[in-house]
Amino acid sequence: MQIRTSVAASLAFLAATAAHAAIVGFTENFTTDSANWRNAGGVTPLTWSAAGGPLGGSFASSTFNLSTTTSGGFPPTVIRAHASYPSSGGAYVGNWITEGATGVVFQFRHNLPEAVFVTGRFASPQNFPGASVLSSAAVQAGVWTTVSFNLTEGSNDIISLGGSTYAAIFSNIGNMQFGFNVSPTLAGQNIDGTFDIANFQIVPAPGALALIALAGLVTRRRR
Repeated sequence: MQIRTSVAASLAFLAATAAHAAIVGFTENFTTDSANWRNAGGVTPLTWSAAGGPLGGSFASSTFNLSTTTSGGFPPTVIRAHASYPSSGGAYVGNWITEGATGVVFQFRHNLPEAVFVTGRFASPQNFPGASVLSSAAVQAGVWTTVSFNLTEGSNDIISLGGSTYAAIFSNIGNMQFGFNVSPTLAGQNIDGTFDIANFQIVPAPGALALIALAGLVTRRRR
């Protein structure tokens, strides 16, 4: 009886997990195209490459000229995923709090003459309100680097909530934007930067992963 109860509970959990699979566990590998992710202006799709990414895989790229940037100004956005395009078919759009999303991780590369800190913004489909984030480590030029943002409430990666609240923002995510902080030596320079992204993933809470593993063990025991 106890085993049956555990199996029933596990199956119920798995059913609930499946309902959330569109957000937690969402991965964009840009396998066949740029998946409607767009460049700085939000008009042109990212350039897609079938090879040359991490481990030789596919990736998507944006170009951006730094001549319009200023030191200390708002970080330029070079990669956009918006609900209105819709990027990745809108698979990541929704309430990240109830879905159990705790962060994102992706691989990033650029060709600028110095290392940069990657920035991000997570906002509603209307693009406001939004939360701004900053990478904890600089990304060196020409090297595929794993960038992760901890998006749990109170995280040090979140540097601004734009005058709103954590709950208001992450209960209705529709737009994601990524860029970089411009240093004084790069600001205003006539440099065409290239910015590459690959293997973007929304990560769940560690506890959710443990429960999924437990459910699998119970199901195998039943069999």
